[in-house]
Amino acid sequence: MDFEEIVIETDRLAFPALAAGDGPVVVCWHGFPDHPATFGPLAEHLVAAGRRVVAPWLRGHHRATADAMTYADGITLAADAAAVAEALDPDGVDMIGHDLGAGMVHRVAAAWPRRLRRGMTMAVPPPASLGAVLADPGQLKRFFYLFLFQVPGVAEAVLAANRDLVDYLWATWSPGLDLGEHRAEHRARVHELYGDPGLAANALRVYRGNFDTSLHDPALAPLAATTEAPAPVPLLVLGGAEDGCVAARFYDGAEAGLAPGSRVEIVPGVGHFMHLERPDELARRALTWLSR
Repeated sequence: MDFEEIVIETDRLAFPALAAGDGPVVVCWHGFPDHPATFGPLAEHLVAAGRRVVAPWLRGHHRATADAMTYADGITLAADAAAVAEALDPDGVDMIGHDLGAGMVHRVAAAWPRRLRRGMTMAVPPPASLGAVLADPGQLKRFFYLFLFQVPGVAEAVLAANRDLVDYLWATWSPGLDLGEHRAEHRARVHELYGDPGLAANALRVYRGNFDTSLHDPALAPLAATTEAPAPVPLLVLGGAEDGCVAARFYDGAEAGLAPGSRVEIVPGVGHFMHLERPDELARRALTWLSR
C-alpha cells in the first residue's frame, strides 16, 4: 500500500499518520508491538471500495510525539482517538482498532459516541469481559509480558538488547502468519519503532499505566466509569480462533457488555494479527459492518 504521511492537528496533539484513498474516513488504530503500516494490506481493500484510510501512530510512538507521553492510560489514548475523529470529521468517523487500538475504539464508543459512526475491534474483548480474562491462570501466563513490563530497568533492558521479544510475541500470537516476500520489510519497520529507546519507553508506559495511577490524566479521571461501561454505539468485535495472546473462549458472552445490535465473531484460522493473515476476509467483514 502506498501511504502518504500526514499530520492531524487536534486540540490535544498533532498526530502523525499514514493515509491513502478518498471517500468516507476509516481511522485505524494500531496496538503493541506494532506499526500503522501493518494496516496496509487491509487498507488496499478499503481504498478500492471507496474509503479513505487514516492510520495514526499512537501518542509517543513516533519521534514527532516522543516527548508527549506525560500520561499513558487507556482513557488518554481514547481521548486522542476522539480528538483525531473530530479533526477529520466533526460528524464522526468509522474506526477500526487492533489490540490497544481495540480498547481505544471501545472507550470512544462509550465516552465520545458522537465521534464514532461505526466501529470494529480486533483481538481484544470488550472492557466488560476483561475481568474473566484476568482471573484465568492460563491467560495470565500468556500475559507474562504485561507483568514483565512493570519491572523498571529489566523491561527496558529486554527491549534495548534486541527485538527478540517482539519477534517472539508475533510468532506466538499469530503462529500461522506468513508474510512471504514482505516479511523483512515489515519486521524492519516494527524493529525500528521498538528499537528506539524513547519510543520503547513510551510503549512501556502504556502498560505501566494499567497499574500506576500517576500515569493517569487527572483531568480525564471522571470519565473512568463511563469508558469502562457498555457503550451506546453498536460494535463489531472480532477475535482470532488461533490467537496466542487472548484465547478465543474469552469472547463467549461478550455481547452482554455491548450495545444492542453489536456482533461478536470469531474468525477461523487466524491469530492475533488477523488483518495481516486474511486482509481480504477482514475487509469484507469490515465493509459489510461499516456500510450499515
